[in-house]
Amino acid sequence: MENFEPKKLLILRILEILTEYSDAEHKLRQNDVINLLRTVYGIECERKAVARNVAYLVQAGYDIVSDKTGMYLAVKRFEVGELRLLIDSVIANRNINKRHTKELVGKLAAEGGKYFANYAKHVVNLDEWRKNDGYDYFYNIEVLCEAIDAKRQVEFFYDGYGKDLQKHHRSTEKHFASCYQLLLKNGFYYAALCFDGHDNLAFVRVDKLSDLVLTPRVARPLGLVHGCEQGLNVGKLVNILPYLYSDEPQHVEFVTANGVEHMTDYVVDWFGRDVLVTELSDGNLKFSLTASPWAMKFWLLQFGKRVKVLSPQSLVDDVKAEIEQMRQLYK
Repeated sequence: MENFEPKKLLILRILEILTEYSDAEHKLRQNDVINLLRTVYGIECERKAVARNVAYLVQAGYDIVSDKTGMYLAVKRFEVGELRLLIDSVIANRNINKRHTKELVGKLAAEGGKYFANYAKHVVNLDEWRKNDGYDYFYNIEVLCEAIDAKRQVEFFYDGYGKDLQKHHRSTEKHFASCYQLLLKNGFYYAALCFDGHDNLAFVRVDKLSDLVLTPRVARPLGLVHGCEQGLNVGKLVNILPYLYSDEPQHVEFVTANGVEHMTDYVVDWFGRDVLVTELSDGNLKFSLTASPWAMKFWLLQFGKRVKVLSPQSLVDDVKAEIEQMRQLYK
């Protein structure tokens, strides 16, 4: 019985060895595989059995390259660049606490095999990274995903930081809401939802939800949410709502008043390329796009005297009022 189980697992163990220990720069000979089977898994095996099982794997579609110098698994689930991107994204996400960060990085690094470890050395010390201490982040994501799939409402408190720098509930009553989508924007994970008793789409930070539970209540159909009658286009949404304020998008025009260098870069970074750019006679640029006026006010103000909004007039008035209030504040 002891010999039967290793033989049954042999093809799986050979695949694991090729995945973990081989690449184009680190080829394995049959004797290498035999030694690893013995030392790592305690399985005794002959060369013919290795060759036979490798052939089975090739027949099953695995891209195993063999020549006189050895063999290696040519295609892995993740390339080095893909793993680096995923690992760095986990590290940069401030909502994932340090313990979960290390666990996730470890799992991703393991996907790269033995020789990928050098690429992940920089994540050993996370002391200088700003990380939240909450442990509900992944739980919240799971509950929201379940709610979306089951078309049921969720119930939660929405939190914010107080003067003691600790999280507190912003109200004493829990909120009920129907959730439709999760999206990443400006480094934070948001839930697109509709609060009970309202008909417009709102966005809440997933890391600020506490005591989140799935309820038996049926979710409000997305088609009954204002602005989502034809569905929810997340790609378009994140472009027209740079800060995810849920006001009605409008056509906005503004010009560079004092030649902001690389202004087009800033516009494309935030709004995509669905923008009309016109060069004026004085060398400045005019931009026309569709976006949230409330968000545009704050986006434009960061450039100070270097940009001037032209329309809509309501946005012009809001920017003027904001500038006047700032002037009074520093008077």
